[in-house]
Amino acid sequence: MGALSDTLVVSLEQAVAAPYCTRLLAEAGARVIKVERPGGDFARHYDTIVNGESAYFVWLNNGKESLLLDAKNDEDRLLLAAIVAKADVFIQNLRPGAVDALGFGYSDLIKSNPTLIMCSISGYGSEGEYAQKKAYDFLVQGETGLCSITGAPDEPARVGISVCDISTGLTAYSEILRALLERKHSGKGAHLDVSLFDVMTEWMSVPLVVYKYGDRLLSGTGLDHSQIAPYGVHQAADGPFIIAVQHQGEWQDLCKKVLDRPDLAEDPRFTTNVLRVDNRVELTVEIENFTKQFTRAEIAQKMEAGGIAYGNLNNCHDVWEHPALKTKQVVSGDNTATFVRRVCDAETEARAIPELGEHTDRLRAEFLATDDD
Repeated sequence: MGALSDTLVVSLEQAVAAPYCTRLLAEAGARVIKVERPGGDFARHYDTIVNGESAYFVWLNNGKESLLLDAKNDEDRLLLAAIVAKADVFIQNLRPGAVDALGFGYSDLIKSNPTLIMCSISGYGSEGEYAQKKAYDFLVQGETGLCSITGAPDEPARVGISVCDISTGLTAYSEILRALLERKHSGKGAHLDVSLFDVMTEWMSVPLVVYKYGDRLLSGTGLDHSQIAPYGVHQAADGPFIIAVQHQGEWQDLCKKVLDRPDLAEDPRFTTNVLRVDNRVELTVEIENFTKQFTRAEIAQKMEAGGIAYGNLNNCHDVWEHPALKTKQVVSGDNTATFVRRVCDAETEARAIPELGEHTDRLRAEFLATDDD
């Protein structure tokens, strides 16, 4: 059950972006049929870390049905066409033009299903000189400038998760939900074109605008914020912790209520955020002259009392022990695995990871049934 419990989604998908989108749709109650080519979604084979299965695949594909299908085979194409004809949503992330060549372009599909919502996920969109370029997550991180503002100064770095894929899957999910709402009023379907490059350049809006209008080419600042200070990692007597000051009032409170340095708030080097960013090295010295006298636990008490935002620099071990972490169970083969649960995913029943082609026979019988059957 769920908001999308009457919604049929069929997805010709692989890797991360489209599977993340469809997992979110499944969690909202949709019936999701995952179409896999011979050999299966290649994300099945990234590793064997979760009870012999891939961490990415287990994370992204719980609660779906797996249909093993060769889209170049006439009989299999007939089955796919029969399913899509009854679907509310059709998602695909093959290279641009591939589904059109197979007869599953939007203009073909709406002939039998005029209210269909189709979502095509690609690297750079369906048109232009980059349309056919391979677009794995790291490549798009590089192309969009994300790596140039990540890492230490003058040392570009890759973001440690597949942020382009994940953000694109989330964007596709939200665009599909909007299209479903619009269809209730218009009675019409839609073709949504969502690309990794478009999504990530939109997320890069502030650094891009800073360059265009401020003539500043931002680079990585390590664990410091490039445009706000103090907003980064500082040292206590027993290790690092994070300070995050968002506005001038918090800066005043930090100086007066935590550091016991009201004079620091009026220091001409630090009176505005812009000046604090420009004089970040000197600012760090002033702050750590105080914080290095105390443990992180003592600093935390002072930050709480002063109403200042602070945090820990955790690793993955620490996060599994974090009191705010929410988890869920996922059935993986004969085992159960623990994964992180989104706050709005309140299900208590464990969802299963489909075996490759597990539901093929049943789906074939369901969607190709004749009156004589």
